[in-house]
Amino acid sequence: MAWGEMVSRLHLLIGRCHLAEGEDNLTTAEAMEKDVLLSLSQVSRDIQSWISETGGLDSDSDQGEETPSASASPESMDHLRLERLVVDLVGLLGVKNVHVQHLAGNILVQVSHSLLESVRQWDDFIRLVFDCFHLAASPNGFEGSNIASDVLKGEMKKANCCTLSGIFRVLRNILKRLSQEEKEELIDVYLESLDSTLAKIPWSRMDTHFSNPHGGSERNSQGSIGNNEDGTVFLGNFVQFLSTVVQQVRFAEDSDAFGPTHSLLQKSIELVPDLLRWCQPKLDSQSGSCMSTYLVHKLLVLMIRLTYQSNIRCTVLLSWLQYLQHHYQGFLHHTLTRNKPVQDNCLEGSPFFVSLSDRDVNETHSNHLQRLSVFLLLRCSLTLLYSSRHTDKDCEFDCRKKGMEGMFKWIEQQVPGNTFLDHGTYSKKSVGFSTSFVQLFMHEDDLLFKVLLQLLSVPLAGEERLKGDRGLPQDKEIYVRLSTFFNPVILFCIFLSELHYDHQVLLDYLISKDIGASCAEYLLRCLRTVSDSWTLFVEFPFEENLNDSSSKRRRLLPETPEVEQNRKQHSQAFENAKDCLLSLQNSVVRLHQKKLFPYNPEALLRRLSRFQELCLLHE
Repeated sequence: MAWGEMVSRLHLLIGRCHLAEGEDNLTTAEAMEKDVLLSLSQVSRDIQSWISETGGLDSDSDQGEETPSASASPESMDHLRLERLVVDLVGLLGVKNVHVQHLAGNILVQVSHSLLESVRQWDDFIRLVFDCFHLAASPNGFEGSNIASDVLKGEMKKANCCTLSGIFRVLRNILKRLSQEEKEELIDVYLESLDSTLAKIPWSRMDTHFSNPHGGSERNSQGSIGNNEDGTVFLGNFVQFLSTVVQQVRFAEDSDAFGPTHSLLQKSIELVPDLLRWCQPKLDSQSGSCMSTYLVHKLLVLMIRLTYQSNIRCTVLLSWLQYLQHHYQGFLHHTLTRNKPVQDNCLEGSPFFVSLSDRDVNETHSNHLQRLSVFLLLRCSLTLLYSSRHTDKDCEFDCRKKGMEGMFKWIEQQVPGNTFLDHGTYSKKSVGFSTSFVQLFMHEDDLLFKVLLQLLSVPLAGEERLKGDRGLPQDKEIYVRLSTFFNPVILFCIFLSELHYDHQVLLDYLISKDIGASCAEYLLRCLRTVSDSWTLFVEFPFEENLNDSSSKRRRLLPETPEVEQNRKQHSQAFENAKDCLLSLQNSVVRLHQKKLFPYNPEALLRRLSRFQELCLLHE
């Protein structure tokens, strides 16, 4: 299908859609919207057919199509056609009919895919979409905009928050598709265009959209994203879009501080306080609703991803820590308890989880948000405690102090200090808390290994504590608790116990495309810690009820009989862990020979061999 034909068909559809939107007769409007949907569906099928047959849309000029001027070059004609196509489709993103919005967005993504082999045209296309984003997001008209196109400006005067939401969905889907296609050159063009666009938008004046639904210019009074449902959807799409972008950025700690990648991450970090401020009224007014849950989820995901993708200043981490403690107390202070097993044939949070009551579903969502909140708390606090992201010694001391206070408050809420007064229950209660902590994360594999890797930074008891001469009142107590509750060796033992020592589950983790590398890194680092703390590993205080709630096993091993002596407990735990890891070693060797791993597991095999040697010496 040639560009001229595609543009002409879409232009007719625009006229029909606007007519249907303004039609007073309900029956006539519904009939016309149905006609628009059918036509859009046909256009989508035509594009898919053309892509499958020829690999892309034909950008050549049509003989019978009217040209703007006799002197127009083929290159300028292609750009005008592309501009007209983008404007027509983006305009459909703001109509009331959600099905029309959906189809228009899908067609834009299809057009992007059809142009992948033509870098110049794809570059023009994506810049036009970002120009639409820029104009639609301008809160006070187009002052200061260097976009010369009257066609774009004319259409974007009618833009509303539905238009912006649609643009975010389109841009997100395009980026995900580029990532799947591994189009690194085009991803760079995309991120550069996004960085340029975000820099042009006056975010400090965006508050008028949220605080005053009827303020601003006439254009913005129609499309205000204030305290309404469309505004909430817009914020959800915006945060989701940024989360996807941040995840796709290739971050390097020594990257150019003035490059687009660094600038884009920095801009995302700077936007977080604004996003939190804009979202908070909606979270307060819609507490417990699906949209509120979604916004909380996406905000937490965005902040977590930014902690991995950039060298965030300690002051930013402190501000996020304070926000967590102030607004997410319900999730942070919710006591960790032994978690109920997830139904084996259902995904947690799935809409097909029909066997659960509404109360159970809400509890499931709450558990998910609790996991994210606790992990971000740990991520911020431990980074402040153990990282080198400080400007001077005073900053380092102050940040470490506040990071420690954050951890102390959370741990004190979970396990009050008087727990340690009775030395006889110290071991049992501390292991019980650590077990509940691991169980909280067992149902989300990717988050599980992130938190286990993060806790490997916690020093073992007796290791060097805070650097510097100035001490803190609770230094000793908080480090005792940290090294007790989050001892890497104890957590590793609990982790194996929760898997019922089934090496096949570990193998599934290792060969997973998504979490295989994280699991391998965790096992590699943890086995080294086990080697250095062999006595602690051998004498782990095993309890038969530690693995009662786990659902991460393939098969049930024979249950341990009622424990009569601690020595038998320790022996049983050690034997189970040894059998699991040695079986894993044999399986890894076989699969490595068949080249079934997405990475080279030789370092892990060496560490497992060292573990086998220690086991033989122990015997």
